[in-house]
Amino acid sequence: MSGPLPRLTTAQAAARLGVKPATLYAYVSRGLIASTRAEAGGGSTFDALDVERLAAARRRPREGGAGADRPRGRPLMVLGSPITLIEGDELYYRGVRATELARTHTLEAAVEVLWAQPPAVTGHGFETSAELLAHARAAGDLLGPAARLIDRLQLTVVIAGSHDPLRTDLTAASVHAAGRRLIATMVDALPDVGPPAPSPARLAQRLWPKLTASPGTPADLALLEATLVLCLDHDLAAATLAARVAASARAHPYAAITAALGAFDSAMHGSASTVATQMLREAGSGRPERVIAGHAARGRGIPGFGHVLYRRTDPRAAYLLARMSAMERYAAAIRVTRELVAMVGPRTGRPTNVDLALAVLAVGADMGDDAGQAIFAVARTVGWLAHVVDEYGQAPLRLRPESDYTGPRPAEPAQPSTSGSDLPDGRAATRH
Repeated sequence: MSGPLPRLTTAQAAARLGVKPATLYAYVSRGLIASTRAEAGGGSTFDALDVERLAAARRRPREGGAGADRPRGRPLMVLGSPITLIEGDELYYRGVRATELARTHTLEAAVEVLWAQPPAVTGHGFETSAELLAHARAAGDLLGPAARLIDRLQLTVVIAGSHDPLRTDLTAASVHAAGRRLIATMVDALPDVGPPAPSPARLAQRLWPKLTASPGTPADLALLEATLVLCLDHDLAAATLAARVAASARAHPYAAITAALGAFDSAMHGSASTVATQMLREAGSGRPERVIAGHAARGRGIPGFGHVLYRRTDPRAAYLLARMSAMERYAAAIRVTRELVAMVGPRTGRPTNVDLALAVLAVGADMGDDAGQAIFAVARTVGWLAHVVDEYGQAPLRLRPESDYTGPRPAEPAQPSTSGSDLPDGRAATRH
């Protein structure tokens, strides 16, 4: 039985909400949140999950107000995209429900759906060369003792690009061919921690022994495959936008994927499942209420809960958690997850998200803390490539926003310039 959650100090609660203590006390006076006088040392304390509930409410659009039917966000612009739709708490790839693809398709077949491949090329395998694989593995072995799987993946992209003489060919067919070779190299260059998959094998079968020493059953491998399918794309997430910006400047696909991985390797994006995995392990060791309160006190929210684009259900998490609930291997992790959901969900209104599902997979299958991030990165590379190809078909440099300058004004008025579009020969300048 879980005990009461440790309470947050005024400073911790204000930090989580991103407000000053005076504003927090204004919320108290308006009845938006309750406080309790601390028994020792004076000051007020706050219920951790009440703080989470208020944090969620402050991000949610007002019912019936302008934009109430649209997810919250701060887009710089709205881009047309034929790839992914998120609507009504559902995720679709090219008009097909992602959970249905996860149930019925292999990863390789789902890739062809996302890439909108014509039947003539459907079925091309994901293979790499022995020479490229040897170079990628050797480069990965040079990384330092703090290296994670994501570091190896990033390095592999650079190595693969340096071995591709056609990397500047931006046609869809060339990018897709390079993408298959790249993704195969990313998976196969990771060091084995378990018995390697027999050859030939699908990508999910080859990835499993890179993540855990525990042999995977057919059900485990099917689960990993479904997880990869559900992580293929998610509209214009930060890393996807980074890939598109690079492609807009006509960077080659390896450079665009490198840009995406740079944005992806962050606590608020690709690394979120690592923190969720650590939380789940800690909660499974006892006193989950203290674990929850500890994360709330750090001011970054509770890992694995809430999403800016889903109001009630992250369909990826719902599908994967339901699937793992029927598998004995994941029973202990699912039990702890249910305890966390019982504490966090009703009080904050935040649904479980895919990071928590990745955490259950990692804990149940004896994977490392960063396994979920690696799974996510391998899968999402497919989506990034889909967006890169789409961006190559758009006007170049269209994703070059202009700033609204807020700094000090110059002391002297700006003088007319003869550079840029006023070049003598009339050529337009590049907008760096």
